[in-house]
Amino acid sequence: MTRREAGYTLLEMLVALVVFGLVMAGLAQSWRFGLAAWSGSERHITGPEDMAAVDTALRNMIAQAVPGSMTGQLGGLAFTTRLPQGTGGLRGLADIAIQPGADGTLTLRAAPHAAGIPLRPPPPPSFKTLASGVDTVRMSYLTPQNGAPPAWGSKWSGPGLPLLVRIHLRFADGHDWPDLIAAPVNTGP
Repeated sequence: MTRREAGYTLLEMLVALVVFGLVMAGLAQSWRFGLAAWSGSERHITGPEDMAAVDTALRNMIAQAVPGSMTGQLGGLAFTTRLPQGTGGLRGLADIAIQPGADGTLTLRAAPHAAGIPLRPPPPPSFKTLASGVDTVRMSYLTPQNGAPPAWGSKWSGPGLPLLVRIHLRFADGHDWPDLIAAPVNTGP
């Protein structure tokens, strides 16, 4: 056995450590990328489900709107509606407002509808964030026209209800949620 075969040189050990370090760095980056991809996919998976629930809830509330109670602008909508079962502490008629927040949220404000002469102060309204990361909210209203076909407008107020309500959301990341189009069931006079 020669002296050369007895062990590793310092240079061979350094080269092995550098190669080992590069392999470990590559594995760490792969692990980090995998976790980021998994987290991102979870966001995209749960986001549409949450928005589908918001879509259904808003459709139901708009469908049950009380005639003459709706006032709508391009950026917000308020009306009185009958809330469905299981909506928390509120039951029966409630005053609803859907409005964008300055912090990029779409918020639902709900308060019990005062019928008759109130004998005590009303309870404070509740606020629910419907969506976050919202860049633009546009609401439009399909209104009947005298002697002409219905037309979409950016405002609504009146004794009845619009034929349809359309809510368009654009998120800060640039994607648009498909327009929510809801028909109030009782359009009134």
